[in-house]
Amino acid sequence: MTSSTIPCPLCAGSAVALTLPHPSRSMLSDGRVIPRALAKMSCLTCGSAFHASSTADDDIRAIYEDGYELATTAPKSDAARARAYGDWIRTEFNPPNAVLEIGCGSGALLSELLRTWPDARACGVDPALPATAQSQQRLKLVRGFIDDVPAGAGPFDLIVAVNVIEHTTNPSNFLRSLRDHLAPNGYIVIVCPDGHSPNVELMFFDHLYSLTRGGLRICGRGAALATEKQLPAPSTVGDFLMSVFAAQIDDRYTPALRDTDPARLHSERQSYLERWRTLDQFLLDQSRSAAGLLTFGAGQTAALLRAYAPKTWTRIDSLVLDDPPEAWDLGRSVASYRDAVQNPGQAILIATAPPAQQAVARRLERDGLQPITWNELIPR
Repeated sequence: MTSSTIPCPLCAGSAVALTLPHPSRSMLSDGRVIPRALAKMSCLTCGSAFHASSTADDDIRAIYEDGYELATTAPKSDAARARAYGDWIRTEFNPPNAVLEIGCGSGALLSELLRTWPDARACGVDPALPATAQSQQRLKLVRGFIDDVPAGAGPFDLIVAVNVIEHTTNPSNFLRSLRDHLAPNGYIVIVCPDGHSPNVELMFFDHLYSLTRGGLRICGRGAALATEKQLPAPSTVGDFLMSVFAAQIDDRYTPALRDTDPARLHSERQSYLERWRTLDQFLLDQSRSAAGLLTFGAGQTAALLRAYAPKTWTRIDSLVLDDPPEAWDLGRSVASYRDAVQNPGQAILIATAPPAQQAVARRLERDGLQPITWNELIPR
């Protein structure tokens, strides 16, 4: 076992180091840049990725208790996500009596579910619950973590955690804590980024795990939960996976662990992170002749550019988008796209998700701007 190989905390298999996308900085999922390198490992047995060094629970709590504002950054986007997740969950489950959501954000998903489940009641818990989020007649919202679920609030026949398990220091312990609140014959629904191919979720420091289907089943067994089913998200949701767990009461069949090629996945992750490492120079070369730069986009992708292409970011004068109130606070002025098109010939760096960049570029070209894309380097 070499110094760059350590045991996987999920399956105890050998895990190997991945390249650093930047030597000294990384990004939290709400866009904040921190002075810590993103050092991750990739397991050659279950395929899951995780941090090279352990992270204490107190450190994770501090991230979400100190200025974490993802739920309130872009209200329209938050509402759209809630509708998409709500539609997906409703297709898989009959209306429950009581719903618990851990990591409920603004409470938008629970409100969306209760809208079409009129006989259900719900409780949502989030460590960064916005001050504007208020409990309602059938919805109780609590600021905190899983151990802050109010006494007597359960049991719950449906427990939901959307994009939470990847942030936990011990996914099996997290699932075990959820199980403590589960009613007989109830279900736990875990939605998280699909770890079977690398994408931007790998770039977030507070994503302590990138989980494959097999890795999630290992976590479930560690919490005495049976994996009922695992489903990829519809296109309206994105690169996510739903895992449905039930209390383990017999020796029911569990699907085979090896549902991916861990060596291939390691290679793909390595290539993906190396491309991010070269992105700053790639963009500097692309924009060398421009006197100043705008970006089209002011959300998560722009935040990733700020974190991992810092030299290029220093050349950004302003962020433009169609709906300025949806902009994240990224330390640059924000302008309406309608104003940007008044300056034909302006170079504009596209800061939208890579799969959408070509369509955006065609629009900008039609409006007389000079788009700079980078999806040819990083397609996902």
